[in-house]
Amino acid sequence: MSENKPKRIAIVRCERTQESCPGTSCITSFLDREHTFKDYTDNDKLVGFFSCGGCPGRRIFRLVRNLKEEGGVDAIHIASCILKETPFPKCLHKGDIINSIKKMGVEVILGSDDKWEKELQIKKKEGKIESYEEASDLLEGEKHW
Repeated sequence: MSENKPKRIAIVRCERTQESCPGTSCITSFLDREHTFKDYTDNDKLVGFFSCGGCPGRRIFRLVRNLKEEGGVDAIHIASCILKETPFPKCLHKGDIINSIKKMGVEVILGSDDKWEKELQIKKKEGKIESYEEASDLLEGEKHW
């Protein structure tokens, strides 16, 4: 991709969590280029902010396909509400959601605000992971924490 071409970014969030969360943390982190958005430039654009559609991620394929057809999407951030266990309901389908996006040829980035970073710090302190790179392994199969 050309360095001058803006990256097109989307965020997918939990359907159930959106009943109580307006997405302020995710949007603010993107606008302020903080946390998992810190490497983006001011030219990069948020082109989608959508829910998974409910278990088991019913809308993921359709919405990612639509984003690709309507101008493209370079990366999709998995919102912290999908990745974390508290105070949100545990997502048993996060590994499948992540893999389905990757299979469509879109880069997946874990986290959308500081909540995911804090969760990783706690898991590291508890000895459940030794490094942050191991976190992606916890999303697969039966390794949900």
